[in-house]
Amino acid sequence: MSDTLLPLNATAQERALDGATARLGDVPTPLRDVWNPDTCPASLLPWLAWAFGVDEWDSGWSEEAKRNTIRDAVMIQRRKGSVWSIKRAISAAGYGDSQLIEGNSNNFYNGVRLHNGFITYGDATEWARYRFVLTRPISNAQADQVRRLLDSVAPARCHLIELIFTEASNLYDGAIFYNGAFNHGVA
Repeated sequence: MSDTLLPLNATAQERALDGATARLGDVPTPLRDVWNPDTCPASLLPWLAWAFGVDEWDSGWSEEAKRNTIRDAVMIQRRKGSVWSIKRAISAAGYGDSQLIEGNSNNFYNGVRLHNGFITYGDATEWARYRFVLTRPISNAQADQVRRLLDSVAPARCHLIELIFTEASNLYDGAIFYNGAFNHGVA
């Protein structure tokens, strides 16, 4: 008995095609592994990110940051525009913890000023502007990437005023040059 489903009057080309595709069932297709961010081969992560709707992707990220970004992509897409999704997207990309300061005011709720009714904590017309504070230092190229991430996740009506980081990446010890790759705390 033959393993083919071709009729007796099949052409030579049809028989050749049948012979070439006869072993396709023997080829392993680990679909569950490929669609899982934890078990997907590293070479296929960019395509998995595209399939999951990742807005910003960088091939220079660590493998763990890539997997975290893919893992969090669906949750971030569902809650896009919220403070949580903004902070989660930045954290998943490997930039660590962050703080979002809403409104355009130089007065912060940090205990330095007393709330006595005379000081306002923001202009009523500046509610859609915000600052973003990162806990780790970044280069100018990384700051551009963070801005793109914020543009893709933050509400369209909101505008980033400044990007601040709290730690200095370089010391004034003559080891680095002022070539424009790094800045002095505000990007």
